[in-house]
Amino acid sequence: MTLIPLIGIADIGNTIMTPFYWLVSGMMVLFQKAVAPILGADRGVTWLLVIVMIIVVLRSALLPLYIRSIKSMRATSALQPQMAEIREKYKNDRDKQSRETMKLYEEAGVSPYASCLPMIGQMPVFMGLFWVINGAARAVWDPELINEATGALGAWATPPKGTWLVDRPELVDSIQNSDVFGVSVSSTFLPLNSFGVTQVFIMILFVIMSSVMIWQQWYTMNRNMQPSVLEGPMGKQQKIMMYLFPLMYLIGGGAIPMGVMFYWCCSNVWTAVQQWFMVRAYPTPGTPAYIDWEDRMIAAGKDPRQIEEERREQNRKNNSKSITAKMAAQAREAEAREFSAQATEGEGARAKVSSIVEREDSSGKKVIVRSQPKVQSRAKRKK
Repeated sequence: MTLIPLIGIADIGNTIMTPFYWLVSGMMVLFQKAVAPILGADRGVTWLLVIVMIIVVLRSALLPLYIRSIKSMRATSALQPQMAEIREKYKNDRDKQSRETMKLYEEAGVSPYASCLPMIGQMPVFMGLFWVINGAARAVWDPELINEATGALGAWATPPKGTWLVDRPELVDSIQNSDVFGVSVSSTFLPLNSFGVTQVFIMILFVIMSSVMIWQQWYTMNRNMQPSVLEGPMGKQQKIMMYLFPLMYLIGGGAIPMGVMFYWCCSNVWTAVQQWFMVRAYPTPGTPAYIDWEDRMIAAGKDPRQIEEERREQNRKNNSKSITAKMAAQAREAEAREFSAQATEGEGARAKVSSIVEREDSSGKKVIVRSQPKVQSRAKRKK
């Protein structure tokens, strides 16, 4: 019997990520060709500008998902008091609690799953960029190896990630050797053989990235979260995330190439600016940002309540075919079945009550007697 070898987790992950390696490496090659005639082919600033262009393209493509995510989080936050009432009312019935929550989401036009979409969309691209730059930093071209594809001398001893870079060893060499202020795009904080300009430059990027992230969380909590929510689980989670993410970057950031750190830093700045605009345009009701938004709408001669109703109606239309709507429909069907079963049980109980009769015994006292259904013969029941 032939044994089938098990595929390793790394192989599965590499297979899943291959399209993203292809995408990121292709964008890097394309943008490098566009920028190189202006800034130079082998300069670090060229590759940093390439990374900025990748951010602009990807984040612009993800902007509709981000807007939907912000609207969903805003609406979900506004529903927290009603959700707390549902949890308290049905605290002993988790099934009923879930059904009522789904119905509340549907009525408000909320899709709680939409808040995860930007992260789901961005994470594979970020991982693709990380492994493409990391792979380029560690790639080794051996001029003595025979290329199996061409039969000529010169092949990868350790190939980079991404088809577009595998076919262009000169670009991989450019990524490895080009620098900004003496810091290579592929350089990392560790190993710490000596403390120099590389470590200083990466630390500056880390400080900017962490500061922007902390400010973003602080701004969200103080401007766009209700006081009651801040005291609940969501508020505690936000406070933990404010310091947890920078700590995670500090622990694992030593092995991250400078190009990836630069991408992370610029991406965080983009997110912070984007969130500032979104909070200004779509603040959560009952927050300081919402009060300011109401004042601006009234000053502009608009009715904030009418705008809110129009937004809720639009959300209901957008989410009419979402998973939340389907779950709410299933909840209503389950309630209808329960109601039908209870009605059937009620009719049976009324039938039992109607079969109870009273009669007087020989002493004149009233006696309750249950009338039994007439039993048919076996021959008649068979007919």
